[in-house]
Amino acid sequence: MSYTNFTLDVDADGIALVTWNMPDRSMNVFTEEVMRELNAIVDHVAGDAAIKGAVITSGKDTFSGGADITLLQKMLGAFAADKAKDLGKATKALFDNAGVMTGLFRKVETSGKPWVSAINGTCMGGAFELSLACHGRVAADSDKVKMALPEVKIGIFPGAGGTQRVPRLTDPQQALQMLTTGQTLTPQKAKAMGLIHEIAEPSKLVEAAKAMIKNGLKPVAPWDEKGFKLPGGPVYSAAGANLWPPAIAILRRETYGNYPAAAAILKCVYEGLLV
Repeated sequence: MSYTNFTLDVDADGIALVTWNMPDRSMNVFTEEVMRELNAIVDHVAGDAAIKGAVITSGKDTFSGGADITLLQKMLGAFAADKAKDLGKATKALFDNAGVMTGLFRKVETSGKPWVSAINGTCMGGAFELSLACHGRVAADSDKVKMALPEVKIGIFPGAGGTQRVPRLTDPQQALQMLTTGQTLTPQKAKAMGLIHEIAEPSKLVEAAKAMIKNGLKPVAPWDEKGFKLPGGPVYSAAGANLWPPAIAILRRETYGNYPAAAAILKCVYEGLLV
């Protein structure tokens, strides 16, 4: 099968290299077509016994800027037009459409084959959320590589799993700092936080990503393993008691309640970590 926005090449070791390279854009972004194609690729990788795992990278200098914001505008526009006719139906459609990316990334995570994200440049928003859903993450050792979930800066929040995966990979204080400010991370900072596994020479990035699969990378996320424990301990613990009340107060002090997206992020992390 051929794709418009991706190429898929399987090497002699059975490792698929999925290269994202949108032909009509200077930067890769998530569109409806991109998500349909990626969904088909996940099915192909999962269903082909000859494929041992997949590496996803970009054919451009940057990895991806995340989701095309016009997707959100389109969804909200459809909701506004339809809610007067049938509020329940319009609400369900909005909920279902908003969850497509979340479902796709969870599909990658639970596909049964190891996926590694080879981050070769700027990796923002939904693209970093995709990377977090992969079982391994390798970033190029370059000043061009920047990772972030910057949604809060435009009044929205990471809606494709970022609010759940980040605080399950790093301690909650650093997670909240990153998520509520849209903090940009270098490869070194991301690795120190536990958000990526390796840093590689740019010319050996894909090679390092493939090596993770060859070396037996498990196709299971840490939180899907029996006995998984949160890095910072449970919410209802001594550590949690020292974190959450001050976090609420600090957010109030810094935003005066004027940034609802930041409050939504705090709620998502808090409530998500309880389940």
